[in-house]
Amino acid sequence: MTRNEEAGTPTEGDSAAQKRERDLLGSRIAAARNARRKDEATGPRRAPTGRPSDMGVAMRLSSELVAGVLLGAGIGWFVDWFFGTLPIFLVIFTGLGTVAGVKNVLRATQAMNATAADTKQDPSGLPPGDATAGPSSGDKN
Repeated sequence: MTRNEEAGTPTEGDSAAQKRERDLLGSRIAAARNARRKDEATGPRRAPTGRPSDMGVAMRLSSELVAGVLLGAGIGWFVDWFFGTLPIFLVIFTGLGTVAGVKNVLRATQAMNATAADTKQDPSGLPPGDATAGPSSGDKN
């Protein structure tokens, strides 16, 4: 072994091989970057539907419920602290907060269902069951 090989310094033959490997690696990196730019230029892979994602809906509904419970518990704790009572108001207002949270979740799901029903339309662009969709069987003109 020569001194250059022991120290890790490339010899003449190694530098040419390393240069080829660097050039090959550089061309592969450039090709990957070009492919990525092409994918980004074509836009998202999934067409937007105009409706929220399922994860977004789940987060919204769970935050509605948790907010109701925490707000009720907070009010109950404050009332108990203010009057110096046992945690009776904490229990009562936590229950009321839970009921309010469930009511908010139901209200939000009904609004989402109504929005989803409004966006479903037939090919003519009119909502389902619209009387102006075309001539009816009773039309005798």
